Amino acid sequence: MASGLEASVSVIIPSYNRRERLARLLGELERHRAAGAEFEAVVAVDGSVDGTLEMLAALRTGFPLRVVSQPQRGPAAARNAAIAAARGEVLLFLDDDVTPQAGLFERHRAFHRAHPRAAAVGRMAAPPGARLPAWLEWEATLLERQYGWMRAGRHPIDWRVFYTANASVRREDVLAVGGFDERFLREEDVELAHRLSARGVTFHFLNDAVVHHDPDRTFDVWLNVAFERGRKDLLLEGELDPADRSLATEWRRRHRLNRMLARWSLGHEDRTRLIVSTLRRALVAPSPRARRLLCSALFNVKYWAGVAEASGLGAAVWRELLDAPRSAAHSTTP
Repeated sequence: MASGLEASVSVIIPSYNRRERLARLLGELERHRAAGAEFEAVVAVDGSVDGTLEMLAALRTGFPLRVVSQPQRGPAAARNAAIAAARGEVLLFLDDDVTPQAGLFERHRAFHRAHPRAAAVGRMAAPPGARLPAWLEWEATLLERQYGWMRAGRHPIDWRVFYTANASVRREDVLAVGGFDERFLREEDVELAHRLSARGVTFHFLNDAVVHHDPDRTFDVWLNVAFERGRKDLLLEGELDPADRSLATEWRRRHRLNRMLARWSLGHEDRTRLIVSTLRRALVAPSPRARRLLCSALFNVKYWAGVAEASGLGAAVWRELLDAPRSAAHSTTP
């Protein structure tokens, strides 16, 4: 579509066992529609067994709503199914645990009127006044810090920041690169963005296109996310040109204590359990900075364990992969 013309919008929402959060999001979309926003929504139910399909079947909305359902295959497959059913020229990706704030649709629409071959990344913010567990507070703090760096020009705005909790891109570009790679159960959004970048899509940050992000991950789920991110980041690393690879540089940038704990625990289940249980108990520390440091240590222990497992190198991952000099673009992991 030529620049300056209005594009139709499809909101793409994958969902798994989050009926209440999904219902809240759809209620927020109804309010945006009542305020004049024009869009359709496509919900991909990824094997939910919590009554999500029944809730959707009973729902009546003022905007076109399509529902696709599949056995659980992960968010990449769910998004692909939703994209196949979508009719809009622009895909606005939202996660089912966000609430869009005023101006979200207007900001994304205005962006795509002016940029015919580009992708937009909006901002995720913690709900005002929310009391988050330490590990989710850590995530929100790191993300807000990254946004600050992006606003100040200290962090590149490229494919590595394409987070599909709040991001938009033209449907034709996504289809041209084959959609999401369904091997990726984590990092599927930045993997897609890397292929979009190779197609010539540029990436832009919309600081005033905001969603409130209200994740419900337990501590154990959060640790597993760290492990899976390590596994999937290594898979992605193998597909990148040497100049884009960053794991070795990221390893050297980690705090010395985090590297020491990762080395000491890798391959030793008893040591890993000791570290996790000890640091978890310490998360009641009153100091926000102390809690952030503890969460960084916990995340790194599990993340690098995921890298090591995916490499098949075990403890040799330090010598064979991470201690070896490598060029890298910029920071990608906490």
